Amino acid sequence: MRPVRPYGTVVTRIPGRVGRPPLLVSEVDRHGTLLTSAEWDEDGALRHAKVRTPDGGWIGIEPGAGQSPIWGRSDRLVQLNPERPFRPVEPITLFQSLDYAAIKFIPPLAEPERLPPGAGTAVLNFLACLLADQGTPRVRYRGPYATELLFTALLESFRYDPAAASPLEQFTGSNEAMLAGDLAESPLDWSPAPHERRFARAGVYVQLRDGVEKVVFEGRAYYRQRWQGVVRDEPRVVREDGDGIVCSLWALGEAIEDHLILDRSGNVLAVLPMTPVEGKRTALSPGWRRTLGELIAHGSAPLLRPSILGVVERLPLEWGPVTGDLVEVGEDRLVVSLRLPHLFRRLLEAQHTLGQRVGVALRFAAEVAKLLGPAVRRHAQTALASLPESGQQAALELAAATSHTAASTLQSFLDRLVHALISGRDLPD
Repeated sequence: MRPVRPYGTVVTRIPGRVGRPPLLVSEVDRHGTLLTSAEWDEDGALRHAKVRTPDGGWIGIEPGAGQSPIWGRSDRLVQLNPERPFRPVEPITLFQSLDYAAIKFIPPLAEPERLPPGAGTAVLNFLACLLADQGTPRVRYRGPYATELLFTALLESFRYDPAAASPLEQFTGSNEAMLAGDLAESPLDWSPAPHERRFARAGVYVQLRDGVEKVVFEGRAYYRQRWQGVVRDEPRVVREDGDGIVCSLWALGEAIEDHLILDRSGNVLAVLPMTPVEGKRTALSPGWRRTLGELIAHGSAPLLRPSILGVVERLPLEWGPVTGDLVEVGEDRLVVSLRLPHLFRRLLEAQHTLGQRVGVALRFAAEVAKLLGPAVRRHAQTALASLPESGQQAALELAAATSHTAASTLQSFLDRLVHALISGRDLPD
């Protein structure tokens, strides 16, 4: 069976066992690029599978190849040799074992930070394809750390229950549910809605579902801003412009540099040059650090607040000449592009009242927190997960003890930073 999906993906399946749905064997994009390959045994059990990542590499799935101290029998993700049919090069991490012919839940992953960019989404999309073939209308995530990062990853291959009033809050649940070892089911239904993938010219990777939803170019991901009922506030966006699709850097409500132009089927029409940014690196002031720590913590799970504040205190944060992006994430530092303060100064000069200037300063602070937030949260989650159970419980108690003062602390720091910004201070040269 070789049906063709709406954007040209050719899917090959083989018959399953009696009474079971057909089994996915391969997916090939409209240009002939192999995207997915799966091998099944005579009993309908998955021997192994591999999925292509946005950079063209391969991630393999090895069922039953590992054991987790938290959930037991596990399937292993491995880096594959791209020149061989299925040759593992390096193990990456584990997730809870599945019956791939009859998937019942979305499994927990041991170390998501170890995955190459786009690998987690590719694996989740493979599971969504299998669930759709199996006619499963809905599943739930079952495991620890039902985080905002996992929620946004699931948006790319599933759709959450439209009846959910606050889907993110419902998914992430309580502080206790985030503690390592808690395998409770997250109370939000997800329906499989896999995307199609294309490897276009110029090394551009395109995801399509209801039109172009995500593009990866030179290692940078651009996202459509609205995903179901959720607005993804990203620094790189996929936006409609007339009859075409434009991939742009986006800040303070406007496009500040366009990088790609595509048609609505995901064909690349133009690759645009990226303007070099000049200037020197300078450290963010203590006022910025204190405010950013509280802003990022305010938009995160309460349990992470102590860890987030610790990360912001010790990790070097700088303004600098970042070209082609708005933030540079390194192992030992985070650098915010000088484009942001330059844009802020221009917008501030255009305001006529004190209230308008305060509003622009607040948006600027929120924008910087948004840029640094994902990397800071990853550091904080890693630090929290590395603690013993007693340390995690202490973090939970500290978060609860300081929750009543968090809002007033944030407001105090924010007021001081805004006053400095509209006075022309706390900005790089």
